[in-house]
Amino acid sequence: MKDESSSKSNQSPKKPAPGGAWSGGKPPANKSQNPKPNRNAGAKGGKPNSRPQRGPQANAPQSKPKKLPPGALELKSLGGNRYAFQAPECALDRDLDLAEVLEIRANGEFEIARDELLYLVADCRGFLEAYIQLAELALEDEDIALAKGHFAFAYENGLDILPLNFRGQLPCQEGYNPHFYAAGRGLARCLISRKEPQQAREVLQQLLKFDPSEEGAKSLLDQLNEHQAGS
Repeated sequence: MKDESSSKSNQSPKKPAPGGAWSGGKPPANKSQNPKPNRNAGAKGGKPNSRPQRGPQANAPQSKPKKLPPGALELKSLGGNRYAFQAPECALDRDLDLAEVLEIRANGEFEIARDELLYLVADCRGFLEAYIQLAELALEDEDIALAKGHFAFAYENGLDILPLNFRGQLPCQEGYNPHFYAAGRGLARCLISRKEPQQAREVLQQLLKFDPSEEGAKSLLDQLNEHQAGS
């Protein structure tokens, strides 16, 4: 890892704002023996149908872009009706740190990896890759509620920067979009595991409105439909 005395002194972590409409209330306690501030960033939220309508089906005109908080994702036009998320500068600056965390995780040092990931996202709410890694670590611990919170926070980070009544397309292979779709699919899997199929369906259908060609979301939705048809 990088020299913590220099890198961490220049990046004072700030607690990111909570989010995650599908996260199911307060986050569960994390199992780390060395807790740091903001351990369960983003694992708090409300009800899924409280969100204003978004997606290509909306008929109202596009609204003005929101003012973005520090460390948030950005939205870039690709021309026409196509858009891509862009990683915040803090995520780009910590790319090597994330690679080192993945190596630590591969070596089986899960608690150290978790603590390092929490440090990386503390003041960088748009670092979707790191949130997805936190969710995957929670799944390895069979903590589906915590994984759901991390996936939800990453997914909501994308939704939150879209203008109200957004009617554009988010091609699944462009820019930072793959990580947004990975977060959405992960959230849907957690919702299915927690026997919340209707909310999982809403997430998958929303992903497919943004890009009907997204194979992962289509596959999960087909599996959900088959399971419900057979039950």
